[in-house]
Amino acid sequence: IETLKRYTTVGMGPCQGKMCQLGSIGVCAQQTGRTIGETGRTTSRPPTKPVSLGALAGARHHPVRRTPMHDKHEELGCVWMDLGEWKRPLYYGDAHSKQQAVEEEYWAVRKRVGVIDLSTLGKLEVRGKDAPKLLDKVYTSRLSDLRVGRSRYSVICDDAGIILDDGTISRLADDRFFITTTTGNIEFVQQWFEWWLAETDWCVHITNVTGGLAAVNVAGPKARDTLAKLTERNLGSRAFRYMRCRRAEVAGVPSIMLRIGFVGETGWEIHFPAEYGEYLWDAILDAGEEFDIRPFGVETQRVLRLEKKHLIVGVDTDATSNVLEADMAWVAKLDKEDFIGKAATLQAQNRDMRERLVGFEMRDEAVPEDGTAIVRNGRPVGRVTSSRYSPVNGRAVGLAWVSQDMAADGQALAMPVNGRLARAQIVANPFYDPAGKKLRA
Repeated sequence: IETLKRYTTVGMGPCQGKMCQLGSIGVCAQQTGRTIGETGRTTSRPPTKPVSLGALAGARHHPVRRTPMHDKHEELGCVWMDLGEWKRPLYYGDAHSKQQAVEEEYWAVRKRVGVIDLSTLGKLEVRGKDAPKLLDKVYTSRLSDLRVGRSRYSVICDDAGIILDDGTISRLADDRFFITTTTGNIEFVQQWFEWWLAETDWCVHITNVTGGLAAVNVAGPKARDTLAKLTERNLGSRAFRYMRCRRAEVAGVPSIMLRIGFVGETGWEIHFPAEYGEYLWDAILDAGEEFDIRPFGVETQRVLRLEKKHLIVGVDTDATSNVLEADMAWVAKLDKEDFIGKAATLQAQNRDMRERLVGFEMRDEAVPEDGTAIVRNGRPVGRVTSSRYSPVNGRAVGLAWVSQDMAADGQALAMPVNGRLARAQIVANPFYDPAGKKLRA
């Protein structure tokens, strides 16, 4: 058996003989005409008892990052969630009252005003006379023509046209841009910029300011009235239009204000020095007290964004999703000279699409879980990426990938929910404020 071990290396792999030893002894006994007892076993060496890999590798380590307003959320009794390294409020309330808490936060945003901590967003400053060239290269949109004081949403693709990240680009000056990325992708996006910059002689400076800036989103019909108490900046619908950016002092704090609307209401994203986090959070809550302002968490945000059919990269997209199939053709400016992924996107445009990302609305009270299969004739033909109960619609809505031949508006869908086949219907427009009037109010 010792000779067999040395010639075959049986037992020398990851199992160290713990799983394969008995089998190898049996094979050796059979080939030599001996019993298992006569064959014996190989010499046992430490560790002779099962030891977990964790004990050998060391204690489990989970790095944690906290936003500047972390203690304020704790005081408000939030239920925490882990989002990458970050701790974020899932919702505010008792752990056993999630549905009630989320609905209260939801209606605060839809009818009055709410505030959410967005400090976890990735943030980059891109400066230099050639910054527009780099952004035109990396993003699918044309950003060199973005006027100072305006913001634009765009996505980053790889060479194969696959969506890697999304965010907003705001032009603060001719040679200065402020960029937001998804929470988990900031290091990647920074490296991606630097990678494509390295092969050029362009004058561009990239600075990661994520840790230095806190951020909040104040949204709802009373958002303007709330913030008007804190800033002298004119927030009127003509003076500060949708997708505009301005420098302003908010409660005396130098800030960058972006008028954007992930949750579908009139609102402002405010980025400001992290050391003012708790102070400005309290100032906003005090200013909104007259309107019964409510802080809201990630779960409520996801309900609100679903009603507007706003996707989340990495949740509603995967490693095969391109902008055409994700129903985002408008974000790819194919008449631009070039951008990373343009050739692949043009090829995709000239062939039949395999699948499409669509919005759907349930026809009954069922609420499918994320990842639920969409079936036809008993076979899976798609999958739900995001689904939540929509209070304003009185039923669940969501996003799903389906085969191209099933992607038409009004197409009936079926999916298993709680042991039965639930019915849904594809809806082409956003489920809430489809014309976007509230965003622009």
